[in-house]
Amino acid sequence: MKQLMFLVLVVFAASCTTPKESAKRVVLKAENDTTQKDTTEVIALDPGFESWYAMHNNKASYRSKQYYHNWNVRYVRDWNLKASTYPHAQLFNGQINYDFSEDYPLEVEHKLFMYFQFVEHKLGIPILTSGSRPQAVF
Repeated sequence: MKQLMFLVLVVFAASCTTPKESAKRVVLKAENDTTQKDTTEVIALDPGFESWYAMHNNKASYRSKQYYHNWNVRYVRDWNLKASTYPHAQLFNGQINYDFSEDYPLEVEHKLFMYFQFVEHKLGIPILTSGSRPQAVF
């Protein structure tokens, strides 16, 4: 049985559209539930993510699990790099402990991918530093 895993990410992100808006605390957590075998859930505590996700959510099976995983690997690497370097560290406060070799369920990979889309498209904070971008799925 897999041990309880936490992916915790804390980000203070100010909206790029309005400088008057206060910083937002974003927490992303994925954990294995010890009461149910191999159950993993992603919880984003950003006030706007859940409503954005509900409006822009498509079926997780729209793309393959490998598609979401490949993009999540790129996003996590760039996120963690920015979280460890000035001046980005103020926006990307906290690294994501995402195990690239872990076989996360499709729904977890999808929701994590959609969270990165939320940060880039809704909050206007670019994460990927180079290369291609994923096709919009919403």
